Amino acid sequence: MTTTTKVNPNKVKQNDIMAFIYYARVERNDRGETLKVYDLDNDKDMWVSGPQLIENSLSADQWDKEEKVTKTKAAEILVNAHNRPLSVCFIKVDGTERTIRGRLINPEPLLGRSKVEDLDYVGTSRIRLVDHRTIQWIVVDGVKYVVK
Repeated sequence: MTTTTKVNPNKVKQNDIMAFIYYARVERNDRGETLKVYDLDNDKDMWVSGPQLIENSLSADQWDKEEKVTKTKAAEILVNAHNRPLSVCFIKVDGTERTIRGRLINPEPLLGRSKVEDLDYVGTSRIRLVDHRTIQWIVVDGVKYVVK
């Protein structure tokens, strides 16, 4: 198992290379300049300031392009969606449709089931299994992939 050491804020210095990845739910948009968001990992509010930072973020809800894909291609897109928010619609075992907005936790082979964290669920048991064979559509990286 790999362990990650957290960054010590007092040791950050000029020219350090860093990445900032937060999963958050938008609570308020102030004219596209500032967002008040709820940090889903740390259970607290925070602010995102500046249109350039907002434009370079990723969304599980916005897309400007739609593509028809096969089931296999949809599964491939899901298992390769590491570190990116996504929305996925699939058919549950009981035959009902379910949509999850979240992030990939543990991918499985192409026609298996992947673990996805449901970021809309409030509680401790947020992990859901998504059956690749029943994916109806998936949104990732600004594209909605619809299974034909």
